Amino acid sequence: MAGARGVILGLGLLAASAAAAGPCEEERAATGLALGNHAGTLAVEAVDAGSPAARAGVQPGDVVAQVNATLPRACADWARTLREARRDHAAVLLLVRRGGAEVPLALAAATWGTAVAAVPPSPPAAAVSPPPPPPLPPEVPVALPEVLARLDALAPAEHPPESLDAYAAALRRLHREVETLAARKAVSDDAAEGLRGVLHLFDGAEVAWRAIEAERDATRRPRHIPLPDGATAPYFADSPAATALEEFPFLKGTIVREPSAGRLVESSGLWRPIEARAILWAHGREALARLEGKLGR
Repeated sequence: MAGARGVILGLGLLAASAAAAGPCEEERAATGLALGNHAGTLAVEAVDAGSPAARAGVQPGDVVAQVNATLPRACADWARTLREARRDHAAVLLLVRRGGAEVPLALAAATWGTAVAAVPPSPPAAAVSPPPPPPLPPEVPVALPEVLARLDALAPAEHPPESLDAYAAALRRLHREVETLAARKAVSDDAAEGLRGVLHLFDGAEVAWRAIEAERDATRRPRHIPLPDGATAPYFADSPAATALEEFPFLKGTIVREPSAGRLVESSGLWRPIEARAILWAHGREALARLEGKLGR
């Protein structure tokens, strides 16, 4: 009996060792990625030079928070998702944690083909977020506590903002203030990236909000009658909405139908922008809370 217990214990230890050791290399030949499992957290161990992962901007040390619709906790989760993406010839959408920020990245569907685009894709943040604005003039005071307070007040859970124009203007100002803090070395590089990450999520919410307003105008719905939370709006490939849906994998559940290209015209997709806006605001608040915790505020 003791011998049997010893065998069982030995097998258990061997299994635990195998789960903790060795990288997750499923489809590495295609993606160029190798991951390691660290107590249920998958992190990038290696990025092969010239690979789709390298061109997408994946870096060693990135923690994989989400891949397509999966929240991976083990190599098996990673392997299954990549096999499904290869089967469907689909893009691989990653949400990684880097420093204090959540960074959306994408490996194009061409990853699974023989031909890969010769021109690397633009950095993901450039598509939804505006280009980095110039810093404010030297005489304009900017302090981190005030910037954090304005970010906190931008989209509170209890009383979300009601004016798109005021929200957009506040976002533009905050972008300039963050770049000013970075240019003046008033915050660390990690803190600046964390602030940009929060703004990127709030920028995505602006894209969703503009889609809501466009649908309201298209349906001639009076301003005093709110759209239902589950209201849908059309979108096309290469539109701001499509870019946001690609950049933020956690919005996949808001897609009702993806656009499809016909011989002569493209059929629109459908998504739920009100739901997407709420999700992006929630992620922005969570990212801000994590950043404030790291900054000791």
